[in-house]
Formats: sequence, C-alpha cells, structure tokens
Amino acid sequence: MATLQKIGERISQSKWTKLYIALALLQGIMIIALQSAIASQNTAQASNIDLITSPSYSHSINNHTTEVNTAIHAALSRLNRIKWENIAFIGFQVWFVGMAFDATIYQNAAEIIVLAILNGICAILGGLQVMDGQRWLDRLDLLNTNYDLTIDVTPLQTAFYIEIVLTVVIILYALVFAYVSYLVVKEFGWVIYKKIGPDVVVQRMYRIFQFFVLTLKIDIFIEFLVSLFYVVQFAIDDGFHWDAYIQLVVTILILPILYFGRMSASGEHHGRMLLFIIFQFVVVFSLILMLWRTMFPGNEWYTWIAFVILGIIFALATAVLGAWTMSNFGKGLEPYVRRGGQKKEQMSRQELREERSVSSWRIDDD
Repeated sequence: MATLQKIGERISQSKWTKLYIALALLQGIMIIALQSAIASQNTAQASNIDLITSPSYSHSINNHTTEVNTAIHAALSRLNRIKWENIAFIGFQVWFVGMAFDATIYQNAAEIIVLAILNGICAILGGLQVMDGQRWLDRLDLLNTNYDLTIDVTPLQTAFYIEIVLTVVIILYALVFAYVSYLVVKEFGWVIYKKIGPDVVVQRMYRIFQFFVLTLKIDIFIEFLVSLFYVVQFAIDDGFHWDAYIQLVVTILILPILYFGRMSASGEHHGRMLLFIIFQFVVVFSLILMLWRTMFPGNEWYTWIAFVILGIIFALATAVLGAWTMSNFGKGLEPYVRRGGQKKEQMSRQELREERSVSSWRIDDD
C-alpha cells in the first residue's frame, strides 16, 4: 500500500508527472461538468415530451395515430435512458482520474499507454453522442411538422450543442494527454529494469503480468459497470426473464472474481487461475446476451452498443493475458509480483541471501 509520502514523491517526481496528473484532473472536472449539463437538458426534454402524453394537453398524442404514439414513446424511453449513458461517462471520468493517479504512483508505463488509448476511444464515443443527438432532433422536428405537434426541442438542441463542445474538448485533451503520456512513459523506462534487473526473460514475463493486472483494473469499469447498468436499466424495467437472472449473478460475482484473479496470479495458483479464466468466458456470454436483448430495430443506441462490445473485447483480452501469465508460473517471476506479507517475507529472504553473499566475498582486513 502506498504511503502519503510515497504518493507525493511519485506525483512530484518531475514536471511531466505533475502535468500528467493536472491534465487528468482538469479533464475529469470539465467533462463531468459538461456531461452533467447534458443530462440536465435531456431530463428537461423528457419532461417536455411527457407533457404532451397527458390527456389534458391540447395537442395530446392520444388524439393521433398509433404510429405517432409509438414514435413519441420511443423518444421518451430513449431520453429517460440516456441519463444512464451520461452517468456512465461521468463514472468513466472518475475511474479515469483514479487510474491516472494509480499509474503515476506505481509508475506503470503499460497503464499510461492504455489510458491514452482509452481517452481516444472516449473521444470517438463523444462523436457518437453528437450523431445520436442530431438523429433524435430530426425525429422530433419531423413529428412536429407532420402531425402539428408542439414539442419544445430547445433542451435537446442545447444538449446537442453542449455535446459538440464536449467532443471538441475530449479530442483536444486526448491529443495533449497522448503527448504527455509518451513523455511520462519514457521517464518510467528504467523502473522495470531497476526492479527486475537485466534478465530480459523475467522482464518480459513481468510486462505480461502488468498488462494482465491492467486489464483487471479496466474490467472494474467495463465489465462491472456495464453489467450493473444493464441490470438496473433493462432487466428491472423489462422484467426478469431467464437471462436476467444470469446477468444478476454475473454482476454480483464480477468484483470478487477480479480480486480473486489478481491474488491467484500473484500467488501462482494454476487451479484458481483456470477458474478465473473460465469466468471471463461466462462474462463474454453474459455480454452477448445483453446485446441480444437490447439490439432490436429502431434502437440504434450506438454508445451502449460500443460499451458492450468493448466489454467483450476486454473480457477476452483478460482471459488471454491470464492464460499467458499462467504459462509463466514457476519461472522465477513470483518474488516480484507477490503481495502483502508474503511479498515482505520473500523480499526479506532475498535480502538475507544477498547479505550472506556479500559477507562470503568480504576480504578480512586483519
């Protein structure tokens, strides 16, 4: 566990580490503020649409055809659900800032590289938000024109403009963040060498282990929050079918199993790692079920689909890296990846051996 002193030293190690953390914090604050504003406008738009569903309203949709009713209720459902999408982006930024601190404190170059890539993916998802906002603006304008409705789309129009600003901000931050990440990675280049030594084989095994641990951290957001989102938003609203019970059980198990996988890898337990890898394929099956339940005609929820597909990709990557890590068990990596008391005991023994080795070569001055 890192002490406050160690945290302060690692963050203030150089101007680049300071800038890296400052950028992560500024990005998090700005994007959370913009996503909150978008969520507020989408909620206001949902209220405007909900108003015309009232029988007492002069332009109530109850006076129109089934086709209009279906279109309006689809828009209302979409706007009510989009708040969860905004919450997911806010959650991602909180997680991202935490990961930036984690990467800096533990000087994990692999983590910094992947965070820069994820930031780029986030920019793409921001663009999808803009496309989705424009699509629903066009649909509501068409309904107003064709059926003489008076749906006020001002909040959705405002949200659309904020989404454009958000996308530009994310792209700019992603570019600057990528450059600073490159400089920080160069600075951390000697960390593995100092920890492992010149043994290239052990260095390679250690890097594989680092990437495996990194996927576990990413899975906290991608696997767990996506599964939780589905259970809360879709399964509860649509009723608990047989697959919903699978989603519920998998969601409850994800966090404990991720920790179980981390401890199994550091302790080099073959049987436990095999169970962990099997569970990752269960997660893949669960995510495929989510797509099956939520991908139907007229529900082009691009951001949600992208999140689920990312979840499938990272679950498979976690399984592959877990198997790769397991193939390196018993080859000399364990002392460098042990955790807690076992690590301290292992390092104490290693230090004692080194001390004895030095003593055996010491020349007697007498």
